[in-house]
Amino acid sequence: EDDEEEEDEYENEHTSAGEKSSDLDTTDDSLDPAERPKQASKFDKLPIKIVKKNNLFVVDRSDKLGHVQEFNSGLLHWQLGGGDTTEHIQTHFESKMETPFCRRVLPSLNSLSKKKREWEGKEPEEPVEPEELPEKSIMATIDDVLSARPGALPEDSNNSCSQTESSEFAFRIHQAKNQRNIKLLEDEPKNRDETPLCTTAHWQDSLAKRCICVSNIVRSLSFVPGNDAEMSKHPGLVLILGKLILLHHEHPERKRASQTYEKEEEEDKGVACSKNEWWWDCLEVLRENTLVTLANISGQLDLSAYTESICLPILDGLLHWMVCPSAEAQDPFPTVGPNSVLSPQRLVLETLCKLSIQDNNVDLILATPPFSRQEKFYATLIRCVGDRKNPVCREMSMAVLSNLAQGDTLVARAIAVQKGSIGNLISFLEDGVTMAQYQQNQHNLMHMQPPPLEPPSVDMMCRAAKALLAMARLEENHSEFLVHEGRLLDISISAVLNSLVASVICDVLFQIGQL
Repeated sequence: EDDEEEEDEYENEHTSAGEKSSDLDTTDDSLDPAERPKQASKFDKLPIKIVKKNNLFVVDRSDKLGHVQEFNSGLLHWQLGGGDTTEHIQTHFESKMETPFCRRVLPSLNSLSKKKREWEGKEPEEPVEPEELPEKSIMATIDDVLSARPGALPEDSNNSCSQTESSEFAFRIHQAKNQRNIKLLEDEPKNRDETPLCTTAHWQDSLAKRCICVSNIVRSLSFVPGNDAEMSKHPGLVLILGKLILLHHEHPERKRASQTYEKEEEEDKGVACSKNEWWWDCLEVLRENTLVTLANISGQLDLSAYTESICLPILDGLLHWMVCPSAEAQDPFPTVGPNSVLSPQRLVLETLCKLSIQDNNVDLILATPPFSRQEKFYATLIRCVGDRKNPVCREMSMAVLSNLAQGDTLVARAIAVQKGSIGNLISFLEDGVTMAQYQQNQHNLMHMQPPPLEPPSVDMMCRAAKALLAMARLEENHSEFLVHEGRLLDISISAVLNSLVASVICDVLFQIGQL
């Protein structure tokens, strides 16, 4: 009896507030002391009570499947991460609910003629083999053909002079033997036709909204400091970004103008867009989010750690947007404001600038085919360096050129032979010296004249000088520097020039002075 009284006192001291209600007390008093559950340990606050039920069969609740579950929401439920409803959880995509249109396939004439010969007992005629294989054709825009140097598209492959010239520069279009084998592509990519009516299914609209939502989440995560290192290590994310960067961006083949004055009548379809091209509405947002995410994580992205199937789509897409002549690549995104300058080409330039910091990425950029695009890529960078109205793109292009020129001697030669390459690099140094002199001039400060743009940093001046040094080390490039030797000498003796930059400029003068 003493033991039972101690056990009752122990249980009364460790019962919870919920069990002190009148219902539970009545139930506990009705039970005998022998049937009361025993504590598993003295640290338990809520004893476990097992209640046996007579009906052991499962109740059929199939008629209630698919409905919103109802339950009581309390403080404990919210602390465990629950909520009032689970409608926001998407368990599946909407069904398309469209049966595909089955078209009856009619037998071809060849199959009918073959069956006819079998019935008549005649042997089929042997096909005539072609004597010559068709020549290899290449894809190029009209800008690629017009910007190519003489001999880049040789008419006769047996010409020894053209072979020598094409072997001198590796970045040329020389695969085609005849200009008729070049397929000209339109500068503008394929776009949707704006028509009065466009109908989309519910599942298409829902899928587009979810894709935009997920891409916005990934884009927002890339802005958080420290996330770029983690996101750049995820191969699945890099693979998806590589597939999205050029998704549905295709340049159609340029149509040959027919020599006729008759006007072709175009059929009016009446409906806005095809049901198979419902993704146009979300494509621009996905592309913008993809390029922004790549620009944010490219500083920590090492593409050499991934396979070719992952890194090649990334580099191919970046280089294509950089040299793409379409307005879609150069104009600001349609989703940004009217005063914004954020364009695909600008984001790609920022991405390539950050990628080129690592030597492994530089090697992969230089090894990305086709090599005829590399020469156009260098010309685009040099044009950006010569644009004084856009100092941000000017400095980023300078950084990319410096890293590429120091990466390989063949690239240094290809950059040097571009029109205005050395002159634009020297102009960048001269502008930096001029702006530094303006800041040190006390006369302009006294008259409170509006200050010009800030001079480039010492690091950017060193990058420009090192790019010139990488090109000056090649003996073939010395002739390109002879015209600008006086300008380099004036920069080297400037009083406002940093000593590090001046030493590199002196090395350039020493290299071009050797015979």
